[in-house]
Amino acid sequence: MDNVIIIVGSGGEKWGMGFKGKEERMYFIGNDIHSVDHKGRVFVPAKFRSVLSKDDEGSFYIARGFETSLLLFPLSGWNEFVRELSNKRYSQKSIREAIRAFSYAAERLSMDSQGRIILSKELRDYSRIEDEVFFLGAIDKIELWSPSVYEKYSKGSSNIDELYSKLGM
Repeated sequence: MDNVIIIVGSGGEKWGMGFKGKEERMYFIGNDIHSVDHKGRVFVPAKFRSVLSKDDEGSFYIARGFETSLLLFPLSGWNEFVRELSNKRYSQKSIREAIRAFSYAAERLSMDSQGRIILSKELRDYSRIEDEVFFLGAIDKIELWSPSVYEKYSKGSSNIDELYSKLGM
């Protein structure tokens, strides 16, 4: 039976692509910027909320990410990721250290009825997020950045041809 991959574009538009497989899956792509209020609340962009499945229960896990970003996983994606982590050899010091670093400030977040999550002060300090959050879809997760930090980072990254070649394109 043919299924469809649904991709949600930066403007909220949806595209479908047929494939042979068992499940329909949607991915986080595109970007958006939202304000952070004085309590650390921020709206999760509607195009990213639309990717959540019923199994996600309107919840995410958030953790410190790369280059001072934050990683926002839907509940189902987090559970899959943790299953993979639990298969690592915890007896290896480098694995233990990596798991500790990753889980140190990780926490579960539930969206309120308006689609907002609360970013802890600790995570905002780590990521240098102040008044705004830059949301960047990263296929199975969302990266959260300080807009100024992301702008500086993206200016120093490789050109698009080099990046695409790393993906085998």
